[in-house]
Amino acid sequence: MEMRNKLWVLIAILFSFLAMTGCGNSERVHKSWIVPPEGPRYEDSDILNNLKSRLSANPDLKDLAVNIDVRNGEVSINGLADNQTQIDQISMQTWLVDGVQKVDNQIHLKR
Repeated sequence: MEMRNKLWVLIAILFSFLAMTGCGNSERVHKSWIVPPEGPRYEDSDILNNLKSRLSANPDLKDLAVNIDVRNGEVSINGLADNQTQIDQISMQTWLVDGVQKVDNQIHLKR
C-alpha cells in the first residue's frame, strides 16, 4: 500500500507542475491572435468638414451640388455631376479624408 500512495503523490506533483508551467506565458501567444489596438477616432463632423473643404478647394468640384452624410465614418454622397471624371474625383477625395471607413457614392451624371 505504501508504494501505491507514493505513486499517487508523484502523479499529483507531476500534474501540478505541468499545470503551473502552462500558466502565465502570455508572451508566447502568437501576435496574429492578439487584437490590434484601435487607430485614432474621428468625429463625423470633422470628416464632413474636411471633405467639404477638399471638394470646395478643387476647381472641378466646387460648383457641384452634392449632399454628404457621415455616420460612424461611413460617407454617403448624393447629387449630380457633369461627367464621370467628376464622380471619380469625388470618390477619390472622399477616401483621402482621415477617418473615412466606407464610401457610398450615389452621384449620377446629369442628363
